[in-house]
Amino acid sequence: MQIQATALSAGLSAIQTGQEQLASAAQAIAQHSSPQTMDASVALAMDMTEQLLMLEHAKVMNELGARVIATAEQSLGTLIDIQA
Repeated sequence: MQIQATALSAGLSAIQTGQEQLASAAQAIAQHSSPQTMDASVALAMDMTEQLLMLEHAKVMNELGARVIATAEQSLGTLIDIQA
């Protein structure tokens, strides 16, 4: 059962990391104001792109964590069926 606990822990850790990245990127996007100059506009666009990529990465981390947890639960169910 140690493997099961480790798999669940890894899945939850991935989801937690994804949530932290999501919150960080969302906060950074929300704090941006409209730029005053063209240089500031370019810098803002580059930063926004980076934040949007971080949001996509957070989404992938959450999906992977959910898959790990689902697989761990499935394998636990299989072990229980085998032992029964």
